[in-house]
Amino acid sequence: MENLSNFPERLRELMFDRGDMKSEALGKAIGVHGTNVRAWLNGTSLISLEHAIQLADFFSCNLDYLAGRGERDETVVPRPLPPFYDSLRGVMAEKGVSRYQIVRDTEIHDVYFTRWKKGAKPDLITAVILADYLQVSLDRLIGRTDY
Repeated sequence: MENLSNFPERLRELMFDRGDMKSEALGKAIGVHGTNVRAWLNGTSLISLEHAIQLADFFSCNLDYLAGRGERDETVVPRPLPPFYDSLRGVMAEKGVSRYQIVRDTEIHDVYFTRWKKGAKPDLITAVILADYLQVSLDRLIGRTDY
């Protein structure tokens, strides 16, 4: 989880800024059990992209800040998201990068593209790897923003 090493700290900061919010209260607010939140805080469980989006929406922050990829916490106004695969394909086309190149140059296996095409979403760490490779923000990668 090296790519998300700052995630637990960022989540703790956001919870503290909300009046030292407890894991149970945060879990209830986003529809997961408090044990899930504690596992994310302890770094013992990977967070799904879907749950990361829920956290970013709840805290009104961008995904890059939440994931520890950026220092600036820009407020993002949530908007309806396109299917992940559609957004990914758009960014790939914009950057002139093929599926083959991503599979060759990263640890992302080709089978993931098939799963995403069928509607699955990646976990946050895979989204970070893709965003890093494509040199875009996480919010841009998933279609949450245009930048």
